[in-house]
Amino acid sequence: VTILSLLLVVPASGAIGQARSAAADAGLSARYAGSRIYFDADPTYFNITVSVSGPNGYHGQVFSERRAPSFRLADFGEVADGLYHFEMTAATQTYAAEPSSREQAGYNGREPTAQRPREGVSFTGSFRVENGQVLVFDDADQET
Repeated sequence: VTILSLLLVVPASGAIGQARSAAADAGLSARYAGSRIYFDADPTYFNITVSVSGPNGYHGQVFSERRAPSFRLADFGEVADGLYHFEMTAATQTYAAEPSSREQAGYNGREPTAQRPREGVSFTGSFRVENGQVLVFDDADQET
């Protein structure tokens, strides 16, 4: 499993609007426009899940079998000002390494190719919402 963490940078003016970030090595990225987050993924990835959490118990999740979804914050409840986090996960076309022994835990007697798992990728990031709009921040603005 490949895990990437992303910190997005905004100009010193603190502009609200669209910003682009990339985790190019994993083929995953996110773009922001207004109150929507657009995700992009390598076209060979599948079973893509995006989860977003934020203030006051905010949580939303979207899934797509074949293409990266977009995420509209208002679809999952009240959009309070504050810090939000997202995680995007996807399966790749690459199979996980072959097991070294047929006697491993969970062996069910079937041929090893019958249900070999795929390798996954993960992409995480954070953003701030002010007045219902996504505001991308830099290191100095992060909350703990």
